[in-house]
Amino acid sequence: MQIQIWSDMNWRLILTLILLSGVLAYLGDVLGMRIGKRRISLFGLRPRDTSRVITAFTGILISIAILVTMTVISDNVRTALFSMKFIQGQLQTLTRDLQKSRDEAELMAINLVGSETKLQEQQKKLAEVQAELESVAPLLDEARSSLMRTQTEKEQVEQEKVALSRSIEELKEEAESLRKGLIQVRSGRISVFAMEILAQAPVEPMSSRSDVERLFQELRKQAEFVVAARTGQSSSEVLLSVDLEKEAERIAECTGQPSRKFVRAIAEANAVFGEDIRVVYEVNDSILVYRKGELLIRRTLNVHEGANAEAELHLILRTVNRKAVADDIKPDPVTGNVGTLDGAQFFEAVDRLSRAEGPVLVEISAAEDIHTEGPVRVSIEIRPAEEN
Repeated sequence: MQIQIWSDMNWRLILTLILLSGVLAYLGDVLGMRIGKRRISLFGLRPRDTSRVITAFTGILISIAILVTMTVISDNVRTALFSMKFIQGQLQTLTRDLQKSRDEAELMAINLVGSETKLQEQQKKLAEVQAELESVAPLLDEARSSLMRTQTEKEQVEQEKVALSRSIEELKEEAESLRKGLIQVRSGRISVFAMEILAQAPVEPMSSRSDVERLFQELRKQAEFVVAARTGQSSSEVLLSVDLEKEAERIAECTGQPSRKFVRAIAEANAVFGEDIRVVYEVNDSILVYRKGELLIRRTLNVHEGANAEAELHLILRTVNRKAVADDIKPDPVTGNVGTLDGAQFFEAVDRLSRAEGPVLVEISAAEDIHTEGPVRVSIEIRPAEEN
């Protein structure tokens, strides 16, 4: 400890002060002796008093020199001389802040103890709540399952509601259409009915645009001819209303296609005699469904006396119609029929059935290659059943 004190002392400052004090004392003494020998008098004082004043002044200079030297050489002395009160004020402020911090630390320690106590209480409550949750977990799972079932049922009810609303709207639209049609029927003669096929034609694969445009022109002419024949007008008097942009889209849809398609010109709405007939085009794929001569249906009939041969044949033809629709033949949207039969052939078949004396075999075959668009043209062959 003593070695550290000796090593920490500012020997340079101490030696400088001793040396400076000795030099100044020596100089003061020499100066005093010279003034005393010469008997110099200052300020009217006697030489002896003057020597004493000079000695006192020399002591003052020694003190001033010591202070200046210490101030220049030592930062601590300079600070002690010029900033002591400021440092004391800072020390007092820091002491107060330290005491305040200690008080706050003690308060925080007290609060920490209280918080730890509360934390322990909350942990106990949390453990109790977790135990309760574990006990009611099965009930919660059941409640979730019930909620999910309820939500599923709600969604199903909403979907059914939407479907019913859509159906109601469609029925309203259909009723409105029927009402308008009835008004038109009452007010004048109907020239065409809504969704009635006025003309149709197949489009062969890889048809050029000019060929397709020519085909659409033919469809217009066919539609005009059908309406003219029905109303007794000339074809030039029939006015067809067509959306040219949609017609161009349909032409592009049929141009250069690798597969066979067919186009139908359909009446968009009921039209009274004299009105413009709005026509829309429907384009669909055309697929070979029945080949020429392919058997469509075979029935064995025993037309006994009093039986209605015409009704029996009508029933067979309706069966053929249902079969063709099931095989993806496009029916007429208005009538629901898919085919035509020559009247002479039909009544000839009815006559043969009427004259048959025993069971007969009725075979109805495709009269030509039949595609998706139809029509289904058939041939009727009747022969005795025992020949089969």
